[in-house]
Amino acid sequence: MSSRFDYIVRVSLLLFDFLLLNGTLLIAFEIFDSYRLMLPGTRINLIYIVNLIWLALTALLKMYNHRASGRYSHLKNTTINSLLVFALFFGFYLVIVKQDDISLGFALYFMIQFVTVICCTRLLLRTIIRAFVRNTRTRKKIAIIGFNDTGRKLAEYFSGQKTTFEFSGFFDDEMVRQQSLQAAPGDMPSNLQPANIKGSVKDIFDYAINNNIKEIYSTVLPDDNKNVQELMTIADKHFLRIKFVPDFTNMLRSSYHINYMNHFPVISLRDEPLEDTRNQLFKRAFDIVFSLLALVLVVSWLYPILAVLIKLSSPGPVVFKQLRSGQDNKPFWCYKFRTMQVNKQSDSQQATKNDARVTWIGNIMRKTSLDELPQFFNVLMGEMSVVGPRPHMLMHTEQYSAIIGKFMVRHFVKPGITGWAQIKGLRGGTETNDLMERRVEHDIWYMENWSIWLDVKIIFHTVFNAFKGETMAY
Repeated sequence: MSSRFDYIVRVSLLLFDFLLLNGTLLIAFEIFDSYRLMLPGTRINLIYIVNLIWLALTALLKMYNHRASGRYSHLKNTTINSLLVFALFFGFYLVIVKQDDISLGFALYFMIQFVTVICCTRLLLRTIIRAFVRNTRTRKKIAIIGFNDTGRKLAEYFSGQKTTFEFSGFFDDEMVRQQSLQAAPGDMPSNLQPANIKGSVKDIFDYAINNNIKEIYSTVLPDDNKNVQELMTIADKHFLRIKFVPDFTNMLRSSYHINYMNHFPVISLRDEPLEDTRNQLFKRAFDIVFSLLALVLVVSWLYPILAVLIKLSSPGPVVFKQLRSGQDNKPFWCYKFRTMQVNKQSDSQQATKNDARVTWIGNIMRKTSLDELPQFFNVLMGEMSVVGPRPHMLMHTEQYSAIIGKFMVRHFVKPGITGWAQIKGLRGGTETNDLMERRVEHDIWYMENWSIWLDVKIIFHTVFNAFKGETMAY
């Protein structure tokens, strides 16, 4: 699919979104003007604010970097993320400014209308792109050199990219080796079976010319195969592009990420979205806004109620603080509502099921996660994030880092009030090393797959579990 078509789609999407944004806002103005008079200055301020918020969010989330030839899921996810965070910031703005002439009905109508029309345009865009692909020959024909693990995985990927690529087949000099052919899984799709090997590496040039192949992906390096070297010398003359896909699976045990510093290829052991400064700023902005909303709308009135109940349950402070391991393993004071009677083992011994130290109100707070509410102050101070790996006591960090190889990886990011492991049932005590290993695996998965949408999803699950009551919290 041409870059020109990609550019047209991006620009059209950007302009159309801003037309929809301002159009829905103007319609909301007109509908609600007859019920509640809105001052002209308020209208102008709202127009500026909503456009500024939308522009900033879509730029940070790279929504308009979407390639029409790319996966629709990328556009869908960035759209959902943008709409959710836009609604959050828009709501935060309304809470802060407290304009008497802006009604709740107006705000809800505008948001519902805007979300609806944006979602409809995305579905329409997908239909247009599919029709364009179906009615024009834009798919790129490709072939693969090397019927090995990497080659088969690559072919599986290309076979899934039906709007962009058309996989033609494999070329492998060792196709005659029966042992290699039998190594392929029996339930493999037909286009990935040994029968889809079209010939040896020598045969690929003629096949490419006769079948309009545009790109050849080789999992065999030139130094390892003389025929690949010869193919490189003649490919450019016949407008054939050759690309190499090296196999690092024996070198690395986990997924890896390749980028370039100048002309130097750099392989990272994992892809971490939060290494990107823009993502860090975006997550920090989300943390600040969400924490302020939580403190103003929830903690401000719940704090005095819980404080009285905690004081009545047992003598001692309302808020309990403890040194925990933070980002880069730097200790910080983590705040919680006190759920136990004052005791000397609190810094070394985790709570257990039916723990006698836990008070009656402490038991309720632990099951509903209300004891974590003071940590929103930790978030505002930059020591924690709303979502991230849960922070451990210093003693436990030292203990588990000696047993679990990747335990310290989770400290590359800020600890969170809630996390991916917690909503997957891995919260509370970790009586066995296996439970801790599973928690670490979930924490690392979160680091490698972070997005604002994932954070929002985890927050929703946490709130749902809080109302339901956590069985593993004690």
